[in-house]
Amino acid sequence: MTLVQNLVAARKAHSLHRWQAIEGPADHAEAYQVQADVAQLSGEAVAGWKTGFAPDGSGRPIAGPIFAGDCRPNGGVYRFGAGQWVIVELELAIRLAQDLPPGRNYGIDDILAASAEVLAAIELVGTRYVDFDGTPFEAKLADNLNNAGFVAGTGSADVRRVARNSMALKLWRDGHLIADHEAHHNDGEPLLAVAAFASAGVDRLGGMKAGQIVTTGSLNKLLKVDGPAEFKGELGGIGSASLRIEI
Repeated sequence: MTLVQNLVAARKAHSLHRWQAIEGPADHAEAYQVQADVAQLSGEAVAGWKTGFAPDGSGRPIAGPIFAGDCRPNGGVYRFGAGQWVIVELELAIRLAQDLPPGRNYGIDDILAASAEVLAAIELVGTRYVDFDGTPFEAKLADNLNNAGFVAGTGSADVRRVARNSMALKLWRDGHLIADHEAHHNDGEPLLAVAAFASAGVDRLGGMKAGQIVTTGSLNKLLKVDGPAEFKGELGGIGSASLRIEI
């Protein structure tokens, strides 16, 4: 089977696929085509995007779609498949009020102008590959840039006035406060990658659209989870998000 078929099968069975080099993709362009083909074959709607920059230091913006089927309500439940693990990330996200069509260069002000809301979110970073560490980045990009699950929390419509970095961050696990510090985004400005990816216009799913949520990367330290747990996160001045993980 093709990589597209194998990823769709892994999604349906809540299982992991053993990637092989013959499956590709050979580059980022092919990875974005796999994202689109998986969406079509699985019948998944795009509820949002996760953004960032390529890990090779090139400064190339990257993104993966967040499928509606991978979203959970605030306070909802995410259930593990066999052998699954996730990394829990408290993130800042935006909800778009306007489309960001390709063909123009976007700045931070453009992204803010197109945003209806800034909100706290929890992303579950995971994989549909057996050997995550041994799988090349292009294949991970094809697998929705490692998105396993997503929770959109509460937020603020005052998009220009809320702090987007250095706000107070708190994260609880099973009722115990495990993080209480100033939030820090690796890019400094969380919306940099959003603007850069929207400007690049390289995806194969029609770009970022009104109503979709775009999330911007972790504000907390790496937190890998492979068993039941309950999380609640707060971003000062913005909102909160919570999720329960079950086997």
